[in-house]
Amino acid sequence: MEFTDIIEAAGLLCIFLGIATIVISAIGLFKLPDLYLRASAVGTSAGLGVASIVLGALLMDFSGLNLLKAVIAIIAQLLTSAVGSMAIARAGYLNNALPAEITHIDELRLTRRGENRS
Repeated sequence: MEFTDIIEAAGLLCIFLGIATIVISAIGLFKLPDLYLRASAVGTSAGLGVASIVLGALLMDFSGLNLLKAVIAIIAQLLTSAVGSMAIARAGYLNNALPAEITHIDELRLTRRGENRS
């Protein structure tokens, strides 16, 4: 087995891990009880799953230019998926989307204006 075969196998493994992460989050999208947990699941999977797929593609077709593209894409993906999911959750909260029964602490309630802080 040559070195390029090992790198290509690692690339395939990264791609399959990314696909598995996205599939698991898709299942969570249907199974999780409220908007906030769904936004968290999708934000996490979008960041890690897509980054893993990009890393796998880089390993399978490595070059200096592809390395630069992959680094930019992974950084942008990790930053935007986290911020996007937080923005979706905050918009839902500000539009009175109720959290699930299993949510015990509502820390964001303390930041609301004109609401009883109990």
